Amino acid sequence: MKEENLKQIHNGLLEFSDLFHQKISSILNSNISIDYCCNKNQNKALMILGRKGKITPTMLGKSLDMKKGSLTTLLDSLENMNLVFREADGKDRRKTWIYLTEEGKGYVDSQMLQYEKIITQAFDSLGDKDVDNFSKSIKTVINIMKKL
Repeated sequence: MKEENLKQIHNGLLEFSDLFHQKISSILNSNISIDYCCNKNQNKALMILGRKGKITPTMLGKSLDMKKGSLTTLLDSLENMNLVFREADGKDRRKTWIYLTEEGKGYVDSQMLQYEKIITQAFDSLGDKDVDNFSKSIKTVINIMKKL
């Protein structure tokens, strides 16, 4: 029974990934700001930082599925736009933290407001029950994935 469930999970994750990129990812990756010309990885990095507050480059790289060299280039570009800054950890010289600047926080807040409007419009065609089911299901998936 567990083997069959794992097969369904495998196939479900592949289908979810495909549908997510077709229906949702393009919304989240779009650059809504006229002040900055961020690409999709820059936007993703900023949204992650906006949710977490601070993050190490290693953890950000894992979240974005990026190699160290590409991540360094991405962070350099965001620093040049004055959206993020890096700061050495006070207790561990080997560790660096990445933070949003005030300008970066403003950018993220603006993007999030626009994303919320777009997501609301995207889900507008669904009934309340479907939206409620989706909300509960995504919370369940997140909670289980955190346990992995």
